[in-house]
Parts: sequence; structure tokens; C-alpha cells
Amino acid sequence: MKRTLIMLLATFMMFQAYAQNKTDAMLFGDVKSKATKEHLPYATISVKGTTMGTVADGTGHYKLAHLPVGKNIIVAQLMGYKTQEKEVLMEQGKAINLFFELEEDVLNLEQVVVTGTRTEHFIKDVPVRTEVITAKAIENKNAVNIYQALEGVPGVRVESQCQYCSFSMVRMQGLGAEHTQILINGQPIYSGLASVYGLQQISTIDIDKIEVVKGAGSALYGSGAVAGAINIVTKEPGYQPMTSVDLQLGSHKTNKFDVNSSMRNEKGNIGLNVFAQHYTEGAIDQTGPGLAQEEVKNKDGITDRVLTNLVNAGFGLYIDNAFMNNDKLTLRGKSVFEKREGGTMTDDYYRNPLTDGTENITTDRYEASLNYQKKIMKNSEINFSLAYVYHDRNATSDAYLGDYMATHNDSIPDLRNMRPYLANENSLTSTLSFNSKVGRHSFIAGVQVFLNKLEESGMYVVVDESSPFLGESYRSVADKSAQEFGLFVQDEWAVNEKLVVVPGIRFDQHTSGEKYTADKQVFAISNFPKTNFSESTVNPRIALKYKLSRVITLRANAGTGFRAPYGFSEDLHLCSGSPRVWKSSNLNPEKSVSYNLSADYYGTYLRISTNVFRTNLTNKIGFTDADAEVTALGYDYQWKNIDDAFVQGIELSVAANLHRDFDIGFDVTLNQGEYKNVREDWAGTPFEDVSKYISRFPTTTANLKLEYTPKSWTFTLTGNYQGNMYIDYYNEEINPVLGNQSKIKKTDPFTVFNARVSKKMKQFRLYAGVNNIFNYIQDERHLDDAAFIYAPLYGTLFYGGVSLTIYH
Repeated sequence: MKRTLIMLLATFMMFQAYAQNKTDAMLFGDVKSKATKEHLPYATISVKGTTMGTVADGTGHYKLAHLPVGKNIIVAQLMGYKTQEKEVLMEQGKAINLFFELEEDVLNLEQVVVTGTRTEHFIKDVPVRTEVITAKAIENKNAVNIYQALEGVPGVRVESQCQYCSFSMVRMQGLGAEHTQILINGQPIYSGLASVYGLQQISTIDIDKIEVVKGAGSALYGSGAVAGAINIVTKEPGYQPMTSVDLQLGSHKTNKFDVNSSMRNEKGNIGLNVFAQHYTEGAIDQTGPGLAQEEVKNKDGITDRVLTNLVNAGFGLYIDNAFMNNDKLTLRGKSVFEKREGGTMTDDYYRNPLTDGTENITTDRYEASLNYQKKIMKNSEINFSLAYVYHDRNATSDAYLGDYMATHNDSIPDLRNMRPYLANENSLTSTLSFNSKVGRHSFIAGVQVFLNKLEESGMYVVVDESSPFLGESYRSVADKSAQEFGLFVQDEWAVNEKLVVVPGIRFDQHTSGEKYTADKQVFAISNFPKTNFSESTVNPRIALKYKLSRVITLRANAGTGFRAPYGFSEDLHLCSGSPRVWKSSNLNPEKSVSYNLSADYYGTYLRISTNVFRTNLTNKIGFTDADAEVTALGYDYQWKNIDDAFVQGIELSVAANLHRDFDIGFDVTLNQGEYKNVREDWAGTPFEDVSKYISRFPTTTANLKLEYTPKSWTFTLTGNYQGNMYIDYYNEEINPVLGNQSKIKKTDPFTVFNARVSKKMKQFRLYAGVNNIFNYIQDERHLDDAAFIYAPLYGTLFYGGVSLTIYH
């Protein structure tokens, strides 16, 4: 990586040699707040239609040299303010003064979004309802990764599902991670293997904003976008060289160190951004098993938060007019290195990956992407993108050790057989699209290809007591692959000034296969049957936007979706216990029909939004124990079409600027999600009736945000409320006296509050904060079900830090 960055810098310096025309046409001025008349530092000033620009200094003043002679549009931009444009007439050898007064964009309605339609719109004008998490919002909530950044978004819930490894996932409108597409700059490069821990591994250091689009997304983004899409948009370098450093220290060794630097050449058409982050979390033990909070608050010597050491590093190279006029080439590279360790903390027992009661995971990930844009004439554009990812995981748990001891009278296996679970994945994603605006129509057509190859292996023990191979150790190897081809078309038709209609349709062909082998015969069959799956699907979508008045907009969105049974995160999370998962060639893909209806009021200082949603799922796929027929083939688990289901609800959110320095935001969501029938594994139990409710889907969620920004101070208080929900508890260690204690628990509501304060002092910013202010923790724990997590497992955390930003 270091060598690559040096080469990029050398290339960058070479391009600097290209000089622009020396017109001596000079522009001087300043940028002020329209409300306060105070100068605004570090606003971006650019010449529209060119690569020229600069950044105002710390006093709000700027200068631009050698502007093109003639009429020019000068653009002033600053986060939190509305963009302003002014026309000037530049003459050779003459200087002109130009002053800007920017109006505050208190509700962030001037944000430009692209995810909903693959075309650019202001957030208030986009036909498909889109929510944005800005870089400022990420900073004010001290979100280090995507997991933390998504907390508090209406209709979105992030959760941890493993005490030993902190496996995390995101749910959107009640549907799981397998239904939500994670995009990086519009590309689906986070596949099953990465998504298991990916939310916590994607750093926010290079993120400009996060766009969240709920509802049917398969018409644009294919399999995996049944519930919607989360698009992570990365930063581009500014016009003035800049370096920022951030050091943060927190309780339980929750520390981070960030470095971010960007620059452009004199001509302004080449920009480079480099970044790195080192983030650590110390292991925490604050709770133990119990049926009430008083019992749970006793330490048990097992990690409630795993030890984590994470490094993100990368670069982005941006070249305008790379090969010809009006084109843009973007090259990005990124690496992720992470190690997490969890389990028995007594005497640092969990640091030894080969012991019982431990889990250790090491991740190495490399990403490389290319994007090329070319404008054709005035109203058309071609976009091509290509992304390659290599993802490697080395994981150890006590699954092999425990099974061996259980079948060998507690004796220990040969150390030479204690091999980790190994997985490596290679994926290639490419998209080619053509956009054209003709009259009132904006057309987009494109093709997308996804290729994936996953290899995994591990050591296992035969535990079936009826098997003649009982207790036999063996090495299992899995070879999985998938190919997807998609073709999509969309027309954004502005019928008149009030009505916009957006019909779209996508065809997808999904083909995947899996092959398992063992290093010795340990089942009745010598070779495991290969599995192959091939399915084509067509998914239409239509979106409507109607501007009822200047401040009220109505939107409707309906479409179908599908999910192909390949590379699910749950599958890969369980693989370290057993990799053999049967996927019948007769398995049907999940299909869905989604509806969203929303109304938004956009006032100057008040925004009110409501959104009604429903998704019907057909042939919902579930991960279950293998039935007798599949077990006979040598498989431990299987995918099954378990039932039909639906989720529905209503979201209401309010954002208001009550005073120039005081903002408030509040949202509440009412949810309902059910299967058509009772779940098979709970039939005949006291929990049969409630098993129809979709697990981990709260009936109510709500979020509160208060922000006070007097002068150079920022005070932020957030509260996240979670209502009742049902969660499964599977009793793995059955008590001979009490019997099987498995149950479906209905959780109690709770609220978690966080606070942060920061102070800006010239180029420095000091900040401090506290998470989980009132020390709330989960009120019931069971160690034999590591996934039985529905609330915080540890209490209050404090942090403080300092950041420095230098404009060169």
C-alpha cells in the first residue's frame, strides 16, 4: 500500500506540470452568513463547468487567479448552507470583487442524492424518498463505522448477534440483512462473507454521506435489494490541499487515530485523497447469565464486547478530462485488516485461539475500483464501473475442540489437527449505464455483471451417535461460485411541473453452485452431491411524485423483488461450526411485492414526513437443521422455503429549527411483521401462537435528537427507544431436571441516551462524549445461546478527543 501511494503521488506531481492559460483575470471576495453577516471560513468557491476552484481561508476570504475570459458562473458552497451562484464578466489582466452571503440550509434539503433513481436530485425533489446521513451528522454522533452511523435512522435497526464474535447485521423495515443491499458509490461490493462483520469494518473516515432508500430496490440494484439500499458515498478532494488528524481516547481502550489528506494540481482537474484509521476496542465483561437485571449485572468472565484491532487505509484518485473533454476517471483502493478475539477473559484465556470458550477472527480485505464517466453532447452520459474485491478470513472457535472432547471422553485432540476455518472470496462487479435527457424524459439503461468465487475449509468431527464414523476427525472443503447478469431500464418522466412518473424494470439471471469434499470418507456416501441453482426473474417498479403545493410533496413507490439463495451472511457466520449447508436445486427464490406511500412537508424551518410501507414475501427462505433425507447425504443444515410473510408499518418524523442555533428531530415507527403460519420448530409448544411474529422486529421504535450550536460550540443529545419485540431463545445446554427451556421472549421497552459536546478553536476541535448515559443493559442472559441479544450488553462509555485540520 505504501509503495502504491508513493507511485500515485509521483503521478500526481507529474500531472501538476500541465499549466493552465495565464489570463491574469483575478477574482477576490469573501463569504458571509446571510443571517449573521459573519464571515464563513473554508467555503468552496468554484467556476461552474470547469475544474477551477479554491477554498476560502479561515477569515472567509478567497481569491481565484487566471479565470477564463468572458462570462463565468461562480459557485459558493459550504456544508449546512444553500449553494449560491453568481455570474461575472472576466477580462484579461483585470481584477473583480465578488461577495457571497449564504443562507443556512437548516434541514439539509439542498443535499444532492442519486441512489433512488441513479440520477442526481436535491433531496426535496427526488422522486423516490431518500434519507441522508451527512458527514456532519456522522461527526456529531461520533460514528466511527457504518454500524454506528446507521443507528437512529427511521425504519433501520442495527444489532449485534453474537457474544463471542460480535456478528452484526442491519434490518430495514423489519427485513434482515439478506434483504438490504449495501452499496459503495452505487456498486454492490459487500457480499455475504464481508457482510458478516462488514458494518463494523467500514470506517466513516472517507465517507461524504450515506443515502438510505427503503422499499423495492431490485428494479435498479438486483438481488438483495428487497427491503431497499444503503449507498455509501465517499469523499472527493477539495480545491485546497488539506490534512486532518484526529486522536480519540475512550474507556475500555475504545481508541482511534485518523489521518486524512487531499490535494489537487494547479489546473484543478486532478485530485488525490489518502486516508488511514486505526481503531481499537478493548474486551468488556459486565454481565452474566440471569433472568432479571439484578442477576445479569454480575460479571461471568466472558466477553460482552470482543477485543478488536482494526486498520482501514486507502486512496482515491480523481482525474477530470482524463482522456478527452468532459470525462472523468476515478480510481480507488482500500485495505481492511481486523482481528477480533472473544470468549473467556479470566487470565486472558480468550487470547489463545485453540482453547475452549474462545473465538478469534482475522480479516484481510482489499478493494480496487474504477469508474469512468463521459458526457456526450449536452444531455447524455455514459458511466462504466469495475470493482474487484479479495476477502480473506481466518477464524477459530471451540467447535472442533468441543465436538472432539465430547466424543473422546474429554481427551484433547492432536494439536496438529487444530486448524482454523479458512475462507477466501474473490468477487468482480461491473456496471455499464447510459443516461440521456430528452425533453421531459430522463432515460437510463444499463447492464450489471457480478462474479463470485468462495472457497472455505475447516476441521470437523462426526458427532452422530448412530454413525459408524462417530468421533472421526476430517477436513471439509467447500467450493462455491455465483454469476449474476442484470439488465435494467428506467424512464423518469416529468409529466408537468407537479407530476413525475418513474417506471423501471430489470431482468436478472442468477446461477450458482456449491461443491463439498472431505479428506476421508466419514459418511455413507463417498462424494457429496453438488448443488446447482439457476433462476431468471423480471422485476418492475413504478414511482410517482406529485408536488401538491410549494411545500408539500406526495410520493408513491411499488415494485417487486427477489432474493437468490447464495452467500447469505447467516450461512457464513455458522460455517465455522459446520460448512455443509444443503441448497436444493429445487429451492425457489424469495419473491416480494413492496409498497411505499409518503407525504413530506418542506418548510423553511420545519420538515414533517410520514411514510406507510408494506412488503409481502413469498417462499421466504429459512436456515434450518437438515431433515432426515438431507442428513443422509452428509449435510448438517439446509435452506428451505419455510413460509410466506409480510411486514408493514408507518413512520412519522419531524425536524425543526426552533432557533437559529437550536435544532430538534424526532421520529416514531409503528411496525407489524408476521409469517402466514406458525413456525415449524415451535409447533406444539406454548409459544406456537407467538412464533408467527417475525423475530427481532420491535412493534415501536423512536429516536430523538437535540442539537444546540452557539458560535463555535456544538452540543448533541440523542435518544433511541426500542419497544416490545419477540426473540427466540434456544436452550442448547438442557438441564436434566428442568428440561428444555427454549422459549420465545417478549422483550420490555427501553431507551438509550448518548451525548456529545465539541468546541472549535481555529484549526482545532476538542470534543468529548458519553454513550449509554443511564447505564442500561439487557435484563436477561443465557450463555448457551450467544445470539440471544436484544439490548446493550455493557453500560456507559466515555470518550474524548482532539482533531486538527490544516489547509496548506
